[in-house]
Amino acid sequence: MTASIKKWPFQDNPQIIIKDIADIAELPNYPGQIAAVTNGWVDGQVAAVLRGGSNARSVLDVMVQAGIKEAHIYHLEEKLPQLEEVFLSSVVAPAHTLFDNVNITWRREATIFDLIKSIGSHYNMLFFGAPLAQSEIDPLYKQLRQVYEGSITLVRGPVQDIDFDQGDAIYRWVRERTYEAADFSLPSVLRACKKNLGVKIAIILPSLNEEKTVGNVIQTALEVKDAGVIDDIILIDSNSTDNTVAIAQSHGIPVYQHAEIVPEQGSYQGKGEAMYKSAYVTDADILAWVDTDIETITPRFFYGLLGPMLTHPEIKFSKGYFSRPVRVEATGLELGGGRVTEILARPWINTFSPELSGYIQPLAGTVAIYRDSLLKMRIPANYGVEMAMLIQAVEQTNLWSTCQVNLGEVIHKSKGVIGLSEMAFQIIQVMAELKGFHGEQPLPTILRRVYSAHGDFKIDAKRFSTVWRNYGN
Repeated sequence: MTASIKKWPFQDNPQIIIKDIADIAELPNYPGQIAAVTNGWVDGQVAAVLRGGSNARSVLDVMVQAGIKEAHIYHLEEKLPQLEEVFLSSVVAPAHTLFDNVNITWRREATIFDLIKSIGSHYNMLFFGAPLAQSEIDPLYKQLRQVYEGSITLVRGPVQDIDFDQGDAIYRWVRERTYEAADFSLPSVLRACKKNLGVKIAIILPSLNEEKTVGNVIQTALEVKDAGVIDDIILIDSNSTDNTVAIAQSHGIPVYQHAEIVPEQGSYQGKGEAMYKSAYVTDADILAWVDTDIETITPRFFYGLLGPMLTHPEIKFSKGYFSRPVRVEATGLELGGGRVTEILARPWINTFSPELSGYIQPLAGTVAIYRDSLLKMRIPANYGVEMAMLIQAVEQTNLWSTCQVNLGEVIHKSKGVIGLSEMAFQIIQVMAELKGFHGEQPLPTILRRVYSAHGDFKIDAKRFSTVWRNYGN
């Protein structure tokens, strides 16, 4: 036994045969067994680069026997849907059963060697499924060695049929219903699709003291309107005290105060209230809400949000997501966005609504929806509106009638930790209400904070009552 083999965490497993890389040209098929050729075990970070199939599945077994608890898997996205099905069935589904933690990354490099050049420096060992043909194994190893200096292990397993029904439905949805804004960057195509559908589209811009950014957002939307992709641009303000309204009026678009829309229904504070009342100021077939505090907006932002609904008529709800540095006004620090998502919404979704777990930013406020779907919804007046719309959009039809779109990087304002806590409280109230967790008892509406300093205590209490709106349908 060579020194490279002796370092492996196991050598006596009768189902897995470990061979030195020097024997690569003689790697036979072992009936019912897994064979691996390697140039040694190296302690440190480990990953697998897998395409799918029986050999890729056998890589997972070897990693498990080696005591690996956290699987990092890279996969070059396939052009043929059938090949993606193989990956989902043979790798994704079993990986979640075999490992405590699984991290799967779809990549779009031109070749596997370009991928390894990009990720290789982060890992001490890389695992690969061996080619099915013996004659291709040695050439592959030599090409891998040219771009990677760490330990390489190639695995061949018993030939087995793949049951395509075992794939993870969420991963399949993510792949087929996650889009890039750049996929819809030709306005002439979107204009033609819009004409064929015979739909009218309105962009709704909720605002509250956004004088620094609202003008650029409106101007960008007007460019998209000039391209024939949207019909109306409407600002719905919530009593701004700065120049937001004047700036919007100077661009010649309709401006409404949400408190003055259907005043007989009364008025409440909150983003959801402004979104609810949007349906009363336009007869558009598709309504899309875009925040007015975005500093880096471009026409592609609008094309991306609307593109999936125009090119795939079965999609009735589109949600944007972003790569977003956000400015925390209280501290001046720049942090990654989505703090409430990761701390509250994502754990909740995976526990109580796992069908939504493929959404990258479920709380993102940039959404588009068909009017007839909106009119069937209950709309909370508060910050829970985004989650409420997502949950109900899926319930009305199914997950596949919804999608998400990468709208690129945005820079906008965010809240400090106290503001985020209050937002999270409102969101959890909405999610609990929609799930019926309260039973016959009303949900608590008081958010209390207890502070202690120098032996003194302070208690703050703030009431957040969730008001639900509906369109009477």
